[in-house]
Amino acid sequence: MLRTIIIDDDEIITFLQRNIVKKCELDPDPYSFSNAEVALDFLRERTSSEEFLIMLDINMPQMTGWEFLERLKSVPNNQNCFVVMVTSSIDRSDKRKAANDSHVVDFIEKPVSARHCSKLKGLERLAEYFEETA
Repeated sequence: MLRTIIIDDDEIITFLQRNIVKKCELDPDPYSFSNAEVALDFLRERTSSEEFLIMLDINMPQMTGWEFLERLKSVPNNQNCFVVMVTSSIDRSDKRKAANDSHVVDFIEKPVSARHCSKLKGLERLAEYFEETA
């Protein structure tokens, strides 16, 4: 099962994203962190079989989303992490930078919507986690 982690320093955004993730059935109980360092510590403590969809804000005060991505590379089993960059930025260089990171599967401009979540379920790298089983 692919578990969802929301990393955003804005509590209102986190609250809204958690509700959308639940409503769209991405994850019935997503994890959320307002501090990226705490999220990295959480990932370091997880087992090798766990897999995560990380919804990552770019602009945060203590550690930016870009710094998180760089430090994620040193986390054991980081290949089990799929990152969605979530931002209010419309800077094209951010999209290009995201496209060049192997962990990044999508780039979403805030606010995250049910439409975005449905799109995530259809991405080639994530589709297997959301296939219906008979």
